[in-house]
Amino acid sequence: MRSINHFVSASLLMLSASTSVYAQDPNVEGRNFLAEGNNSAASKKFAEAAKINPFDASALNNQAVALAAQGDNEKALNLLERANRLAPNRADIVANLNELRNWMNRNTPQVLAVQRKAPVPGAYPNQGDIPPEPPPLWKK
Repeated sequence: MRSINHFVSASLLMLSASTSVYAQDPNVEGRNFLAEGNNSAASKKFAEAAKINPFDASALNNQAVALAAQGDNEKALNLLERANRLAPNRADIVANLNELRNWMNRNTPQVLAVQRKAPVPGAYPNQGDIPPEPPPLWKK
């Protein structure tokens, strides 16, 4: 009887340990933060996931999404390129990479001019000196 109770106690301990590990998965937490619109916290969680597994293309893609939403397009592009090298057949990563590249090709000179406080004349008709929003990389 004592050995059965000991086994049940050990099993419950292992179950609770595995549950808490899952609850603290940075990818899961990052996706939750993204869904809530907390891009900064999401970016940190995905960076944590990528630190644990630097070959996790999903974590790199998701971190890029969070960074792009914060305006850090250069770093987002670098992460998407790495994710694409790791998983070249992932359509979502390829789509995000192409979308961000296209947006940057169209808007980077204007964005840099706005950051330097030297607007490009006529760069943003009807918008003043505000560049267009970056592409929405996180598609549901």
